[in-house]
Amino acid sequence: MNNWDSFKELVLIEKKDVCDTIKSFYFKSKNGEKLPKHIPGQFLPFRIKTDDATMKEVMRTYSLSDLPSEDVYRISVKKIEGGVMSSYLHDKLQVGDSIEAMPPCGVFVLDESLPKDEPIVLLSGGIGITPLLSILLANAKDRNIYFVQAVQNSNIQPFGEDIDKICKENNLKNTVFYSNPLDTDKIGENYDVQGFVTKEWIKENLPLNGAFYFCGPPIFMESLEKNLLELGVSQDKINYEKFS
Repeated sequence: MNNWDSFKELVLIEKKDVCDTIKSFYFKSKNGEKLPKHIPGQFLPFRIKTDDATMKEVMRTYSLSDLPSEDVYRISVKKIEGGVMSSYLHDKLQVGDSIEAMPPCGVFVLDESLPKDEPIVLLSGGIGITPLLSILLANAKDRNIYFVQAVQNSNIQPFGEDIDKICKENNLKNTVFYSNPLDTDKIGENYDVQGFVTKEWIKENLPLNGAFYFCGPPIFMESLEKNLLELGVSQDKINYEKFS
């Protein structure tokens, strides 16, 4: 989209369930122009007006969760109780409807100066998987990636099968943590570790000489940063995205 420096309209062309409370939304430009390719890890700002008498403007940002494309943007959104924008996307926005968005932005992207043989560690908590999935998809073939996904259980595990397939095809290490597995969840089949990502587990299973990228709830990221620093990982090798 040429000269896209403010809000423009995107059209919803598809809406898919990912797992309980999470849906993916696929957008094209309204006038058929090509879209600027995002850098994996970036997000889109969206704007709507509320339905009440105030017609208040609400703006939120959502990470792009797919490979860079000039044709289609995908975001994947968790519906938050009381969340104005997430509820609007899940319940009101229908295929064919338009929504205002700004071009991709954000600096939570892979450092291109990293040596090709340096390990990349991607750690996701819950819906924080979205920017990391885009990074994984774009770099799986030529980077040494360790992927860690931490969720409660299989009901709310977004893109688990996709990540497993990508990692197996490219011989990458993939570890799934369930903090509250269902009775039907089987260790070694649905997930690898019960509990949380601890300092001890990181020390024993991840390359501390790698570059770390993580995204998830604040307590998840605070714990990871603290543990990595205590394990001797340099601050400049620790990168995270706050959904706030």
